[in-house]
Amino acid sequence: GLNCGLGPIRLKPYLEKMTAVASVPVMVNPNAGLPRIEKGRPVYDMDADRFAEAMKELALAGASVLGGCCGTTPEHIRKMTKLCREIPPPLVKKKNRTVVSSYSHAVLFGGRPILIGERINPTGKPKLKQALKDYDLEDILRIAEAQQEGRADALDVNVGIPGIDEPVMMEEAVKALQSVTDLPLQIDTADPDAMERAMRVYNGKPLINSVNGKKETMDRIFPLMKHYGGVAVALCLDEDGIPETAEGRLLVAKKIYDTAASYGIGKNDILVDALCMAVSADRNAALTTLETVRLVRKELGGKTVLGISNISFGLPVREQLGSAFFLMALREGLSAGIVNPNSEAMMAAYDSFLVLTAQDENCGNYVERYGEKEPEERENGSLKKAILKGMAKAAADGAGEALAFKEPLAVIREDMIPALDEAGRRFEQGTLFLPQLLMSAEAAKAAFLVVKNAMEKTGQTREKRGTVLLATVKGDIHDIGKNIVRALLENYGFDVIDLGKDVAAETVAEAAVREQAFLVGLSALMTTTVPSMEETVRLLRKRAPGTKVMVGGAVLTEEYAASIGADVYCKDAMASVNYAMAVAKDLAKDRGKHRQ
Repeated sequence: GLNCGLGPIRLKPYLEKMTAVASVPVMVNPNAGLPRIEKGRPVYDMDADRFAEAMKELALAGASVLGGCCGTTPEHIRKMTKLCREIPPPLVKKKNRTVVSSYSHAVLFGGRPILIGERINPTGKPKLKQALKDYDLEDILRIAEAQQEGRADALDVNVGIPGIDEPVMMEEAVKALQSVTDLPLQIDTADPDAMERAMRVYNGKPLINSVNGKKETMDRIFPLMKHYGGVAVALCLDEDGIPETAEGRLLVAKKIYDTAASYGIGKNDILVDALCMAVSADRNAALTTLETVRLVRKELGGKTVLGISNISFGLPVREQLGSAFFLMALREGLSAGIVNPNSEAMMAAYDSFLVLTAQDENCGNYVERYGEKEPEERENGSLKKAILKGMAKAAADGAGEALAFKEPLAVIREDMIPALDEAGRRFEQGTLFLPQLLMSAEAAKAAFLVVKNAMEKTGQTREKRGTVLLATVKGDIHDIGKNIVRALLENYGFDVIDLGKDVAAETVAEAAVREQAFLVGLSALMTTTVPSMEETVRLLRKRAPGTKVMVGGAVLTEEYAASIGADVYCKDAMASVNYAMAVAKDLAKDRGKHRQ
């Protein structure tokens, strides 16, 4: 549903987008228009008649449940009810889409074949096994980054090794990965407790690897899916083992479909794993698997997934054999492959398939990847990449590497600040989100500690941009936004004094004068604390007239910021940094003119 935030007119486009894909009823519960602040109080301009008319449009556009949030009164609800009572509720249709998602990114199965990165798996990886035993997640984050750069659509996550607490490790791995990648995750475990721990903290709709035709397994996994949501990888095996024929595997797939349906889980939330067995042990293994893929698609109308690398086990030049088999499976209609996206042979086969099946318009992607390229300038090494990905340990290591051939101040100017600038640009463009921005700030902080130690040894000092004072105003106890601003400002070289939350106007003004802050940032999240912000700005103008004031928070607007005498309204943390940088630059120019 859609709640609060905007008025009904502005919510209509979002309602239309949601009803186009939702297989459940959609609720709309808007404000009585956008608020404006008068004398420190929010005022909503949409009266009951206009609200009711707008809500009628939403009912006709497909909303199943109507309500009212901020600014609405019993009269708003009465008139809306009277006007909409006779409108029949919309018929909600099952869309039967096979979709997984992260907190911000959805992947749809059924069009272009989907690539699931296989590399976060300790099998055959001694270094990763040791990292898991040491509860060190840095290797997992590096592998995730490499696979995302290799164009994986989703990432398999397997942390199962003897001697560790797999439920704890799986939960921690999922939380860490979600902070650095927006790709959906495939929770890969045979331990139902580990699966549930991961599903509980997962932000989105995950892939679940796996369920099979054994009654005990289905009775354990399907309730988890029903409760938390997910798309299951369903292995074509049961109590009798792995069927030797495609027809036998098809019967297992049917059994899994039927059992899932008894739990209220549709076929669209099942990916049938036709099972890849090594051709080195069974020369017909590939043919059986390919026939199973074809039958599931043609006879059951289902979608399929395969772990491609298993087919070449025990044979030389495995990449060559695997990529050829991958092409054959794609031709039979494979929906998704669990592959190594950093394998040149595998990705070349995949890109060629997209061209040859008319899924790469004008061969554009193929030409871009394999055509002759102009020489590119050398990137700022591993440090910039680590900061952008929010990997603190890698950023600290990268800073150490950069210091081997650069002065500490050059590392800050040429590597760290450009990385933070790029993170800010991506945040403003909507391609990087708040958790990732915070991780980037933490990674930059880890790098700066290394650089700071080097500067102390050489006697160098970092360029100081001035003192910024931050506070959440009196009566308001929310400070996450302020804390994000602080973290970013510190990384950009500002001395930040954070007075905390619920701070009286007198305290802010005294600190601004005492610390000679050139800029004060004030935050308020609740409408009830907006008057405190106005009082604080008024006192700052009186006590520290030369100090600039920026304000931010969910209830504020540019118009209100101007009305209370603030210098600027900052809609997010990067806007605050950009303003602080601009003011600091202007002050530096003024000092230069004065010296002349």
